[in-house]
Amino acid sequence: MRPGRAVVLCLIAVVLVQAGFFAGAPPDSSGNRFVLNRGARIPSVTSGTRTVAVPDGKPNAPGLIVQDLSPVLRAGWEALSFQPSGLTPPDVQVAVGPAHVVEAVNVALGVYSKEGVQLVTSALSTVFATGSDFLSDPRIQYDGLSGRWFVAAGDFTTGQVLVAASMSSDPTIGWSIYRVPSSATSECLDQPILGVGTLNVIVSVNAYSDCFSSTYTFYGAQFWVMNKTDLVNGVLSPSVWPSPRYAADFSIHPVRMEGRSLIQNMVATLWDASTDTSSALQLFEVSGSPPGAVVVSETDRAIASAALPPPSTQLGTVYTLDTADFRISDAVWSRGLLWLGFNEVCPGLPSTACIRLIEVETTARTIRQDFRVSSTLRHYFYPALALDGAGNLAVLAGYASGSEYPGLVATGRLTGDPIGVLQPPVVVKAGLGVDQSWCDTNTSQCRYGDYFGSSNDPSDPTLVWFAGEFGRGSALGWGTYISAVRMKAMLTLNYSVDSGPLPAIGPMLHFVRNGTPDSVAIGAEPVTFLADPGTAWRIDSSFTTPSREARYVSRASDAPNLAGVANRSASTSFVYQVQYPLAIDVGTGGSVAYATNSTTHTVAAGTKDVVYVFAGRTVNLTAIPTSVFWAFTGWTGDLAGGAASNAIAVDQPRSIVARFALNWALITAISTVIVIAAVTATVFLVRRKRRARPPPFPPIQQGPPIPPSSPPEGPPPLT
Repeated sequence: MRPGRAVVLCLIAVVLVQAGFFAGAPPDSSGNRFVLNRGARIPSVTSGTRTVAVPDGKPNAPGLIVQDLSPVLRAGWEALSFQPSGLTPPDVQVAVGPAHVVEAVNVALGVYSKEGVQLVTSALSTVFATGSDFLSDPRIQYDGLSGRWFVAAGDFTTGQVLVAASMSSDPTIGWSIYRVPSSATSECLDQPILGVGTLNVIVSVNAYSDCFSSTYTFYGAQFWVMNKTDLVNGVLSPSVWPSPRYAADFSIHPVRMEGRSLIQNMVATLWDASTDTSSALQLFEVSGSPPGAVVVSETDRAIASAALPPPSTQLGTVYTLDTADFRISDAVWSRGLLWLGFNEVCPGLPSTACIRLIEVETTARTIRQDFRVSSTLRHYFYPALALDGAGNLAVLAGYASGSEYPGLVATGRLTGDPIGVLQPPVVVKAGLGVDQSWCDTNTSQCRYGDYFGSSNDPSDPTLVWFAGEFGRGSALGWGTYISAVRMKAMLTLNYSVDSGPLPAIGPMLHFVRNGTPDSVAIGAEPVTFLADPGTAWRIDSSFTTPSREARYVSRASDAPNLAGVANRSASTSFVYQVQYPLAIDVGTGGSVAYATNSTTHTVAAGTKDVVYVFAGRTVNLTAIPTSVFWAFTGWTGDLAGGAASNAIAVDQPRSIVARFALNWALITAISTVIVIAAVTATVFLVRRKRRARPPPFPPIQQGPPIPPSSPPEGPPPLT
């Protein structure tokens, strides 16, 4: 285990920051690189670690037609770079605030706008007001909770760690400077690591007896817990709690905390000195804040054994790149989930340097997933990790191979992606030449940094930022590159049909892209579309060709995959079944009943209906006159014959007409009967009327009655 890796450098003379270049550092009198005593050993336990192979030198998998790529790259820029009399390696870091992007390297600080305009470049010695002290190993974070920037660096002249807190959210205004321990020491506090939490700022170191001698003693790991409120308020003597020395530990890494938590996390890989391996992940929890009680608890979890990575080859030279060891390169926490990454060897012929990614559920202190990012032809190293506002992971890594200059790639995964699945790597910055900023001629190995940088964007939860190193050629030395990326759900889709040729336009994908609803047709070849994470998407379950000569219906088994939420990437192929139209035209005087697709329908008189039928299916038809006064006269079009019940096989677009006519024979017969009946009824009624008429009466006389002319006959009246 080598100490420092950033302390033991090729050190040249100090120069001031001019024309956008950073200041160098005082020369190291020895120029030695040291080998550190390993930590205590633990039993080796192997857990189920899978290796994720990624395409070699390609941004997508074989056979994949890519319309869009994720992570989506925003335009980046070349930032601080090596110059003669500079310092190598850069140890790149980046942090992002509401309006600024700040990069830290050995030994300078560059402030940019988010469009890449360089605003200020300062030597770290200027920021910390340390004069000619040898500073190195910078770390930087922006804390959205306090609206402040925090920078840490090692002062190897005084044996202390420097911590600076900005006076506002503008990193160009000024800084409050602190030192831990508060007094100078004769020790070497190497590679300080910074972690900003809700209550505290933690800096950790590896402690040695000396930084500039070939003989030294490793004392162990140590960290200081500093009251964040005191630092933000510029208190001259902030409350600080120093931890004891952890003699068996190495590089205890404070986690970058994104969000509120009363617990602040730290992680480390426990080193087995006898085998140069690690089979345990150490999980630390820090609670409380000075001047109150500070409590530190530790839980170890077994992991598959990690071993030292080999140096990386690079194009155009026999000199290889130093890929360091398996100490934690970066770690980030958000909403109960912690991601960490480090370098290790991946087996193969030949073996390559690869990246190990582990996700931890911090409440239960359990490992959720543990996998490698590897290639048989390419080396990957120095992962930098960031989580966007939805918890999606973005990863930056360096790469190189015998056929590639050192460059940068980005990959990542969404919260709902299957375990151990990453998106294909996207080249962020291709190397322009070899890196031979400082090389050991005895080992033919060149220093190439200890870590890269990452940050979320407090003003855009969909955006994360990275900074890393790339090769520019032996004459120019290393360069750094700053870029931002967005994670998207990769929907890789295609379809086929169960029979016949594909239509000109396929089913539509309806989704949200860059905040705007969109609809695009998918085709027969797999094409990748990017959906905004967390948004809904769906694919048409059926579609009809523009000329309506066919309709395509998805299989019932595909129904669960036709819609979803973009919290994971998906790769799906759909099969559509072909249906052809059957046009049924029914004339006046009848209807047509038909049975198809397991249902029965009726086309009313004087109407036309179009039904889509699965290719090759037979449709049974029955012509039904409206009444006895109508008669079915036959079928025309694609169906002939006069039988009222018939069938047609629909193997292409079909059209039929059912014709009806008045039943004149019946109508005539009925009319005749009606006429005869009417006449008969009329005669009958007339005759009946006559029989029912009464005889005629004598005429009625008018005026008084006429008296008789002689008395009436009979006896005379009595007297």
